[in-house]
Amino acid sequence: MTQTEHRPPRLTAEAWARAREDFLAGISCAVIAERYGTTDRSVRRRAAIEGWRRRDFLPARPAAPPPWMAAPRTKDDEMEIDPALEEVDAAESTSRFGLLFNPHPRTLRRFAFRQAAENAAVDRPQQAVAWMRLCQLVERCGDGLDSDAAAFRDVDYVRAAYLHRLNEAIAEGRVEDEAAAADAEDAAEGAAET
Repeated sequence: MTQTEHRPPRLTAEAWARAREDFLAGISCAVIAERYGTTDRSVRRRAAIEGWRRRDFLPARPAAPPPWMAAPRTKDDEMEIDPALEEVDAAESTSRFGLLFNPHPRTLRRFAFRQAAENAAVDRPQQAVAWMRLCQLVERCGDGLDSDAAAFRDVDYVRAAYLHRLNEAIAEGRVEDEAAAADAEDAAEGAAET
């Protein structure tokens, strides 16, 4: 016996159209298969491929993810929930400005601790742990950071003073010749590079 002897005969387009009407009317796949001389698996497969939907069919709606799997809320979402966080945001921008233009290990440590506390308060444990690691690292390296905390090195102040004096001299006309001014600027740039 070959496999083709067990295979049910192929249905015509008209037979499939009638089978579709029966399916949409609510008749079970087993009854449709028996009626048209095919298998219920063929009926189910055709229904799935062609998208047949019964009148009583309601597509399954996925359940909302549990709170621990939901995406973290943004800063704007948090501020909509609690408007008092706008004051915290303003204070944070002031702290960042201070860190950028006048870095100091103690200020960085406070900022990192504040960030860790805020992230822990809004259920962001990974960010809170990262900020606490920074806080601990600054604590460990504090003495070394204190010596390097100045925004500019001493050489930078000397260069700035030299360029300031040169600019004043050019403005007052003490440098008569443009070539002499260009030579002075070249010398200043050479000093800035070293």
